Amino acid sequence: MKTYQAHSDYTAKNNSIIDVLRLSDFVDESKYRVNNACINIGGWQSWSPCTDVFPEEKQPSLTCRLINQWNAYLVFPQTSHKPDRNIVLGQFVTYLRWNNYYLVFASVGNVGGTLPPVQFIFNRKENTVSIEICDKGNEWKDGDITARIEIFTAESFFECKEKLAAVFGKEHFESVKFLGSKPAGWESWYNHYANINENLIREDLKNLTTTDNIIKLGNYTSKIFQIDDGWEQALGDWDLNSERFPDSFSNITKDIEAQGFIPGLWIAPFIIDSRSKTATAHPDWLLRDENGNLVPAGYNPLWGKKGTFYCLDLSRDEVIAHLDSILDKIINQWGFRYIKLDFLYAGMLWGNYSQKTASYKIFTRALKTITSRKVTKDGKPVAYLGCGCPFELSFKYLPLSRIGCDTLEKWTNPMLRFINWNGRNEAYLNIKDTLGHALWNNTIFINDPDVIFIREENCTLTKNQKFLIAAVNELFGSQLMYSDDPGNAKEAEKELTKEILEFTNKYENEEFEIVQNEKDYYTIISKSGSYIGHIDLSGKTEFVIQKA
Repeated sequence: MKTYQAHSDYTAKNNSIIDVLRLSDFVDESKYRVNNACINIGGWQSWSPCTDVFPEEKQPSLTCRLINQWNAYLVFPQTSHKPDRNIVLGQFVTYLRWNNYYLVFASVGNVGGTLPPVQFIFNRKENTVSIEICDKGNEWKDGDITARIEIFTAESFFECKEKLAAVFGKEHFESVKFLGSKPAGWESWYNHYANINENLIREDLKNLTTTDNIIKLGNYTSKIFQIDDGWEQALGDWDLNSERFPDSFSNITKDIEAQGFIPGLWIAPFIIDSRSKTATAHPDWLLRDENGNLVPAGYNPLWGKKGTFYCLDLSRDEVIAHLDSILDKIINQWGFRYIKLDFLYAGMLWGNYSQKTASYKIFTRALKTITSRKVTKDGKPVAYLGCGCPFELSFKYLPLSRIGCDTLEKWTNPMLRFINWNGRNEAYLNIKDTLGHALWNNTIFINDPDVIFIREENCTLTKNQKFLIAAVNELFGSQLMYSDDPGNAKEAEKELTKEILEFTNKYENEEFEIVQNEKDYYTIISKSGSYIGHIDLSGKTEFVIQKA
């Protein structure tokens, strides 16, 4: 391995290109060039596309044709660079691959400190890798370290994993150790979406404990019951909607615990609806740009005026204190011990901060604060699940994280494909992201691939597709989540549950490498050499595995 350190010789630069490296410094340039490599693009946050980009292929677009507010999701903060036929952009941890030979670039400045997120700009024409840091607003002193990057080669997928594990260590996994090696659970989102209430939640809890569903039958080390979006009064008003939940959350969590589940709750702490009570009472808490306009964080027709929602100014001490009090209420008053923190990328969006500094410092302080409670007041352990989170700044605080876009009960999402939105919710794209981040699993993150589907009702996935999603989740993720109504399971669903559990039990002691051979075709081989197979995401959408 080679540790590269960049030092500052300037002050207050805005998204600086701090160096340009030639590939010849690391590999034989006569054989290995950017223009003949498969480039894994990593992504800067959970919903960024992650796949191998093949030679002469253009990487997936990071911008949307119609909804500008969505561009903040995928575009590296404050950058002006765009991918094209010559330029490929990757962030945090990425690699160049020639068959089974890897050249890996891993930004490790946040392993033992706090440094700006890094973007790698691969130039096929010049055979170079430029290093860009997201440091706008920071005041550097001459000689300050601005980036630390581990650069190494490996001759196999497993050698890559071993070296990444050595670089990132295991200390950050300690906070979620109590979940065990194989957590699983149920969440309300993909069955009810935001249309939840106390009766539905209690009925689902009852059905999980009284029917032969995958969570009950599976050999999981811990089990979670997560209440998703729809419980709150409004986006930014994180109090219980008493019309939907007349009983207190503390009574509901006690019932969840009594049934053997860890109570979980969804919250999006860094974003806000400008019409909320919180925004009305504290308009100065909303982040604005230099012209005094609110900074949009995204678009959702259910949230915000005309669908646009906004960011909180996380540089304000009173905003951090407010968010900290909300997490204290969720954990120590209501009794939730598995907290899904969503839409966290909003904390990295640039604005006219009350305290003048860089967004990466503001974000890190906020995330460190809201994840500081590792146990409840009664001494029970607490876990956090990151979603929509900036990978490089989050892995220390959110080792359990979503590593792909939202899934869907459909294989494709034609409307969002039409507008060229590559952060779309879609089963196909979700699987691509899970496979693209397979190297990260149990090396950088405990990968959460999102839910599997078994149900027939309100689901157009074929049996092959459902099995493929579950198989990929089991082999290349570390948490299994499920959202179906177990009380409505038909015979075909019970049979598929049995097949998935048989698959899981058969391969639970095997570790698999994965190599992307074509856009939608992957080869998998077990570390023991006992099994070989392939994954085909086109046509048959099949998962095949057999004795080697």
